Amino acid sequence: MNTNILLQKLRTHRGAVALCATIFFFTVGHGALFPVLPLVAKDFGAGAALIGLTVGLFAGGRIVMGVPGGLLAQRYGRRHVLVGSAGLGALGAVLMAFSTSFEQLIISRGIVGLGAGAFQVVASVYLRDLSTVGSRARYQSLQSLSIIASITVGPLIGGFMAEAWNFKAPFYFQACVMGIATLISLVAIPETKHMVDARRAAASTGSASQREESGARSFTKLLLNPGIIVVGLFNFMTVANRLGGRASLMPLFGAEKGFGPRQLGVFITVTHLPEFFAVLLAGYVADRFGRKITILPASALTLLGIIVFIYGKSYFLLILSGILMGIGEGLAGPPSVAYFADMAPQGLEGVTMGLLGTYGGTGALLGSTFLGAVADRWGFLWALWTDGLLLAGMGLAFVIIARETLHRSSARTAGDP
Repeated sequence: MNTNILLQKLRTHRGAVALCATIFFFTVGHGALFPVLPLVAKDFGAGAALIGLTVGLFAGGRIVMGVPGGLLAQRYGRRHVLVGSAGLGALGAVLMAFSTSFEQLIISRGIVGLGAGAFQVVASVYLRDLSTVGSRARYQSLQSLSIIASITVGPLIGGFMAEAWNFKAPFYFQACVMGIATLISLVAIPETKHMVDARRAAASTGSASQREESGARSFTKLLLNPGIIVVGLFNFMTVANRLGGRASLMPLFGAEKGFGPRQLGVFITVTHLPEFFAVLLAGYVADRFGRKITILPASALTLLGIIVFIYGKSYFLLILSGILMGIGEGLAGPPSVAYFADMAPQGLEGVTMGLLGTYGGTGALLGSTFLGAVADRWGFLWALWTDGLLLAGMGLAFVIIARETLHRSSARTAGDP
């Protein structure tokens, strides 16, 4: 018995480590494009709205692939979907590297986004499989930590490659590392679906038709749950701020202020360094004290960072704004994902995490495009103020409307896998 428990723990940690490595390589190339993708799209003749759309397509793929990706993971297994989605992302990255027009760029970016949409959702499902109620936010934070690590070094690599060679060099880098991610997912990630199926079979009662009907009712109640809606909208604005504000409008606005690709790459990197440690803190706090406790500080710090960026003209203030926004987003991430994981009905774990991905993907696509359109019509100042105030408003709604989902007694007694 002790040997079986030990083997299960080893398999659990092996899967978590392999998944983190896959996430890192899948997204480090995406981070390398941060300093140059808006500039390449601009060279192809795109305005701010279309640039926002291009940047947002990476996460916007979750609109299309969020719920379907979760369904595929439930039916066919987590590993198969992770391998397939990583391969699709790698194909799109190759096509991006060889794009010669804006139309080719945005179509190939959309292919990358479809792969990323399924990949990120199934990664969160995989981590939910490995966790308990009392460790859920910390396990979910592994995905955020892997992404932060990749997009911390990615912009530095991309900025230096663009200045040393040309703006297309980071695109070739993205294609290579996404290929590595596909290979790792193929050879190193063990399946976890059987673990969830076994737990469900042990707890299930009633006929298959009754369980199907109950699942449909549960999903309808989930969609209409006020807490799910406001937390989903908070995630919508968090992603809209990340991709529409920081990754799209801020590089363009920063370039107008006289900052070059290398300085913008450092700005984005500095944004993610404090975010890494904030995610660690948020995961621990959310598992111990509740999912909502870090949300107001997260919203306030992000808004303050946006304000500093808008009015700051020095390199010091550019870096300070990045630090503030990084801490804010880090505090917001794990509690939001853990809330959805807590609310997932039995048998609908993948669909629920896919729903969260759909909110985030919509924020990436529609939020980024909307903020770009505001910038085209009224300028960067109005667009960034709109971004900050909407995010802060959704954070306040999260705290007021969503009910706490962490049951402290469960958190104290549930053992980590």
